[in-house]
Amino acid sequence: MGLADLLDSLGIAAAARLFAPHWDSAQACYPATRPRFLQPAELGAARALAGLEPAADAPLGEAATRVAACPALSRLAWHAHRLVFEYEDYPAAQIGEWPLLTRALGDLAGAFYLLIALDAVPRMRAVHQRLGIPEAIGRDTCLDYRDPGRIYREQHGGQYGLLPHTLSWWRHHVRGELYRLGRLQYMRRPFHGHVHAFRHQRTRCVLALAAAGTCFDSDGLGAGGQRPVAWCAELDEQPGCWVGYPVAPHGRALPRRVALPADAWQPVLAPGDEVLEVHIPAGGQMTLARCRQSMASALAFFPRYLAARPVVGFACYSWILNPELARIYRPDANMVQWQRQLYLFPIPCGDRSGLYFVFGTDAVDVTQAPRDTSLRRALLAQLEKGGRLAAGGMFLLAEEWPRFGAQVYRSQWPAAMALAHPV
Repeated sequence: MGLADLLDSLGIAAAARLFAPHWDSAQACYPATRPRFLQPAELGAARALAGLEPAADAPLGEAATRVAACPALSRLAWHAHRLVFEYEDYPAAQIGEWPLLTRALGDLAGAFYLLIALDAVPRMRAVHQRLGIPEAIGRDTCLDYRDPGRIYREQHGGQYGLLPHTLSWWRHHVRGELYRLGRLQYMRRPFHGHVHAFRHQRTRCVLALAAAGTCFDSDGLGAGGQRPVAWCAELDEQPGCWVGYPVAPHGRALPRRVALPADAWQPVLAPGDEVLEVHIPAGGQMTLARCRQSMASALAFFPRYLAARPVVGFACYSWILNPELARIYRPDANMVQWQRQLYLFPIPCGDRSGLYFVFGTDAVDVTQAPRDTSLRRALLAQLEKGGRLAAGGMFLLAEEWPRFGAQVYRSQWPAAMALAHPV
């Protein structure tokens, strides 16, 4: 059976473009025995390590049996598995377009993708064993399945499964790139924030300038969504100085230019510099103490186990870094307390950032959405009055890490701007 006929038999003929890459090479190595990710014993072990409930064993076992018994399903599963884990040139965006196999599997359609995703667990553990990663860190890192699994269950009547757009995330795990260390997760990555940071050599103050071409709305937040672009930044390296638009550490760009003389200011962070990129798993209790402990662990972990060169600092890009959260939600919220220790900056984003993580879907109807938590109520209230839910970015330079908790960047901001020359 060719690919077109196979997909047609499963009711997903329109997906031929998505599954065509590497089809022949994947089928050439199709195994003579049932693949590991379709074997019940292997599934049970992976499910337990992933932190999913034992109740998932029965539907996963049933899905594995049905997929293994159907040549079309088993060959597609093998191909999809290889596209995720073996063919890393296959774009993550296209994985997100894969259809649910509802006609072929009914309520087990999402389990098809969960079976594939769970094969990241033994792959990850093999990498961790080779690197000498402590077992406890490996177990914590495996727990990434719980939140997308919870969201799927909430959206699909309690069924176990995953949506395909989550699959590419496990590429980071099997490459040994991502680790959960306490409350937060980390990957060593090039910085891709839209700012350049400079340090005043005498006072040690830090000031960020917006990267050239970065566009903002009238509030100084990242342009996107329905908000029109109010202005765009330029950044020039002129003889003896840098000239650009300052970004305040509370996360807004200012529409006035300043000059930073090169004999007084030195560059300390630019796009492409190596940072520890922070990711924030669901779970609440993101207290300042837990964040401090986690970030300290990350600074010790990466040089010890991955022989990594020193990093410039930390960076993150998230709806949790919305600089308006103190007003929209609560000024004493854990997320807001963490924000205040960081240098926030705008990022390009839409108007409804974070809805998927809070409600399980981006398509939130404000008149029907649940209001069972204070955060949900706050975000819905913002949307109801026509407000925006922006995302943001942050950095925390390694030099400032010993003063985490002192709101260093915010306290330095008036002095930093006083040292910058108006243009």
